[in-house]
Amino acid sequence: MKIAIVHDYLVNRGGAERVVAVLHRIFPDAPIFTGLYAPEATYPEFAAADIRPSKLQRLLRDPEDFRRLAPLMPRTFRKMKIEGFDVVLSSTSGFAHGVKPKNGCHIAYTYTPPRFLWDDGYERANAVSAPLRPLSGLAVRAMRRADRRAAERPHFTVAISTVAAERVRAIYGREATIIHPPVETGMFGIAPNTKDEFLLVSRLLTYKNVDVAIRAFNQLGRTLIIVGDGPARADLEAIAGPTIEFRGVVEDAELVRLYGRCRGTILAASEDFGLTPLEANASGRPVVALRSGGAEETVIDGTTGVFFSPANPLALADAVNRAVHTVFDPVVLRAHAEQFGVEAFEAKIRGFIEQSRRACMTCHRERRAGKVRHLRTVAPGTRDEGTGRAEAKAP
Repeated sequence: MKIAIVHDYLVNRGGAERVVAVLHRIFPDAPIFTGLYAPEATYPEFAAADIRPSKLQRLLRDPEDFRRLAPLMPRTFRKMKIEGFDVVLSSTSGFAHGVKPKNGCHIAYTYTPPRFLWDDGYERANAVSAPLRPLSGLAVRAMRRADRRAAERPHFTVAISTVAAERVRAIYGREATIIHPPVETGMFGIAPNTKDEFLLVSRLLTYKNVDVAIRAFNQLGRTLIIVGDGPARADLEAIAGPTIEFRGVVEDAELVRLYGRCRGTILAASEDFGLTPLEANASGRPVVALRSGGAEETVIDGTTGVFFSPANPLALADAVNRAVHTVFDPVVLRAHAEQFGVEAFEAKIRGFIEQSRRACMTCHRERRAGKVRHLRTVAPGTRDEGTGRAEAKAP
């Protein structure tokens, strides 16, 4: 079976890029089509992969250029030449689901509909100078329309969590099968000793609530190690007290060491899934997590971590104190993380791909035989209202 992987862009080190790295390991012969590729800014595993960036690559001068090139992405993926594959697996929280493969079964592995469009697109439009607001608002609305059209192209949609599936349903009107992303538990191990410090691993973006964690640890006077980088770093450093340490982007070996020696990790944002709580658990460490989003599917309060709510420094500080006085069993924590490991993910994604491909082949045969007018495959139990299109049930 010939498989192609399509990902939005490989220009940083985040959870989505870790998933693509695992997909590359599972399907080593599959080329990876992407909008942009910055080898120095993403995981080194991709150096050995067949990476095929788009024509936008010639405009890439800095990894952060992907932001200014975003308006060109929808058309870039729509025009991307992908043919001769049995299955096209798009990995997306942005644009990759908009590809139009010449043939083959298209499965969209969806982290979330693009947040910059659907969460705060209009707020961003209002943040620009007054003369430019009408144009910015028009651009957001145009990109939303394009995104909805793009979401109709995959034959099947997979979501990383219940939260992501609900967003896909609300925004795109599509049902999604849930396959949790893989946690590379093999990277981590239970360390014998810990330090009296907490760890936060995140891109430094406003919606990640890193400022909430900093203010809580300023109040507590406890050490917080922050791993990650992003445009909000300067503002965050400005409010950080003497117990807050910024480490920037670190190599995997250092990340493993930090997980192993910390007392626990902090998840202050509402994530669609969130790999860091499970990476901490794989290291035998608990997590203090906002009771929201994907954490509600992966954190067991009092067993693998402690929840806090709402997202303010006082609530987080209280949860940290509770975590410090709770006894967690490292063996139980690791066993919990292993339920989300790479082997479990591989079995599920291989099975879904094979069943989806068979469903697509059946539908194509019926179309050639004149039994249906249009090929559209959707999740079981859903209806394609008012289109007159045929439906093939997903696995």
